[in-house]
Amino acid sequence: MAFGKTSLNLYGSSPYGTAGKNINFHTYATPDAPATVLAAGYFNGAREKLKPNDVIDAMTNADGTGDRLHLRVVLVPVGAGDVTVAVDAPASGS
Repeated sequence: MAFGKTSLNLYGSSPYGTAGKNINFHTYATPDAPATVLAAGYFNGAREKLKPNDVIDAMTNADGTGDRLHLRVVLVPVGAGDVTVAVDAPASGS
C-alpha cells in the first residue's frame, strides 16, 4: 500500500527553548507492514507536516495483528530527498 495522508494526525505539540521551537506528536494507522512504514520515503507525502524530532505513534498491520511502532522523524529534506524515520528506543540509562 502507500502512505495515507489522512491517517497521520497531530495530537499535541510541546514547546521548548526559545524562538518558538516545538516538537509535534502524531498518531498514524495503516494496514502496511512495519518494514514498509520504516522505508525511507514512506512519509514523503507528509513533508509539509513533519520536521526532525517529531514523534509518530504508529499502528501498522492495522487490518490484522497490529504492530505498534514508536517513531522519531530523522530527516525532512527540503525539495528532493526522502523523509526518514527511526524506531525510537528508550533513552540510554533508562
